[in-house]
Amino acid sequence: MSLCFQLASELLLSTHLPLKEGAAARGIVMMMRVTSTASQIRKHPSQSGTVRKMLVASAFVAIAGLVAIGPARATNTAEQPPAAAAVPAPQAATCSRTASVWWSELLAPETERLTDFYAKVMGWNTKIVDAEDQSEPARTPDDRYTIFTDGVREVAGLMKSNHPEAAHTALGWFTYMQVPDVEAAVAKAVQAGGKLLREPTESAEGHIIAVVSDPMGNAFGLVTPANNSRC
Repeated sequence: MSLCFQLASELLLSTHLPLKEGAAARGIVMMMRVTSTASQIRKHPSQSGTVRKMLVASAFVAIAGLVAIGPARATNTAEQPPAAAAVPAPQAATCSRTASVWWSELLAPETERLTDFYAKVMGWNTKIVDAEDQSEPARTPDDRYTIFTDGVREVAGLMKSNHPEAAHTALGWFTYMQVPDVEAAVAKAVQAGGKLLREPTESAEGHIIAVVSDPMGNAFGLVTPANNSRC
């Protein structure tokens, strides 16, 4: 009976292999064990009858596991479709209907000292151009327009407050707000209690610029850039 007990144990263990090994793996393992046990029949003829019956049962388990290879592969293929190709995420809309700070400009009676001051304090680089045509160098000291950059992009400007190209005559920092439509923004500002200080005009670069003030008298610029990049 020891051989019968061994084969029964083999059958029980084979049918209780971890599920992750799959039916095909159980069949292969069982077939190997059946083959090993069958070779012992010749050594123990007295137990051959009982053992033969158990070998038949074991063989069925082994064959069932091997036959499961095909369906198992087909099922896995059906349940695991090929990975989809990466699709770029849709780009966010570039047009915003709300205003944002577009440019900050310092108006001062003298510009050279302030150019050095802000370069040292802010770590900005500077580029001196002509106030009227910023693609050209300054024609005279009074026409100097300083463009501050952070090494990658332009961040602010500096010019004489009494220059004809100055947006207004007040001293200090002046902020331009980018809007989708300057004329519409001007109308809203006046309706809300502000004042129009400078009619919308087109700059040499093609920007549409107007100057308004809020109900407390704080002036600021409204601009729709030439490329209108956000809309």
